[in-house]
Amino acid sequence: MLNLTVTEVAKITGAEVGTHPQTAITQLCALDEAHEGGICYLTSLEKINLPKDFKAAALILPEDAKGKEIPFEGALLYAKNPEWAFVLLMKYVDAARQKHTTGIHPTAVISEKAKLGENVSVGAYTVIEDGVTVGDNTVIFPQCYIGKDVTIGKNCYIYPQVVIREDCILKDYVILQAGAKIGSDGFGFTFHEGRHQKIPQIGNVVIGNDVEIQSNTCIDRAKIASTIIGDNTKIDNLVQVGHNVRTGMSDIFCAQVGIAGTTDIGHGVILAGQVGLAGHMKIGDRVQVGAQSGVISSIPAGQTYFGYPAMPQKEAFKQLAILRKLPEMHKEFKNFKKQLEETKKLSFFGKIKKLMGR
Repeated sequence: MLNLTVTEVAKITGAEVGTHPQTAITQLCALDEAHEGGICYLTSLEKINLPKDFKAAALILPEDAKGKEIPFEGALLYAKNPEWAFVLLMKYVDAARQKHTTGIHPTAVISEKAKLGENVSVGAYTVIEDGVTVGDNTVIFPQCYIGKDVTIGKNCYIYPQVVIREDCILKDYVILQAGAKIGSDGFGFTFHEGRHQKIPQIGNVVIGNDVEIQSNTCIDRAKIASTIIGDNTKIDNLVQVGHNVRTGMSDIFCAQVGIAGTTDIGHGVILAGQVGLAGHMKIGDRVQVGAQSGVISSIPAGQTYFGYPAMPQKEAFKQLAILRKLPEMHKEFKNFKKQLEETKKLSFFGKIKKLMGR
């Protein structure tokens, strides 16, 4: 439980106190689940339709709400970006929640040839192989495996049951959520002498600064060279990134995205849930691809695509609109076909009469 005043919240978030500076704040709340002692936020006064049973103690509002009548008797704060102010408050709460046991657990198996920086924590039953380097202030939780010659930067969080295989590189401020697998062999085979023969995957994975990879996501090592995840990229649960994929900076890949090998992805790309990308393509900067789309060819920068096969969104929506009318069009076609067959059976003069409506 929180124990803050509105004034203390303002110091944490950079917001300006409007009313009731000494009101106690004990929890963070969503608007539709606001409880006594809670604090919520609104990004726009257009969304100020508060529930009848709204009991929150405080609201963070946009700066343009100053001086306007607000149907709320609790404390008010004003921020340039209320959502970001609320995020800063969440970070404050999370910092206390994320406190962990420091030091090296006695059951951890750490090679004498590994190098750990200052203030590194290693949890129970974690294995760290020869040649591993771990930067200062990094936390490795229980039951992780860190393979030979892996490099992990500073201030990283490696959550339970993460696997980072040999030669992979993580830069600074990387977060790997529980169960992420980094550097497994790429899916590489060649058909030779009647059999699928394995191609050794002798490259690695390089993960940039400030990357977060969520649970049970797999990023395969390169056939040769590196599979690269660019700085500030965020990857959701259950995503598959194939060998030799290269992503740009600040990309977002939502759950169950699949990216086949040797695909180049630009900066600021958003792939919604269950998007599939065929291999050996280029996706330009700032591309957005809608959920469940199948991308089978390269996409130029700045485009929004949707559908299967993926196409410009406007075109895809036009096709969907036509598809919705398909049952009605089919019915009309059957009626037309029936009339045509009946007309064929008529004599010449009968056809003329029918055309004249007699």
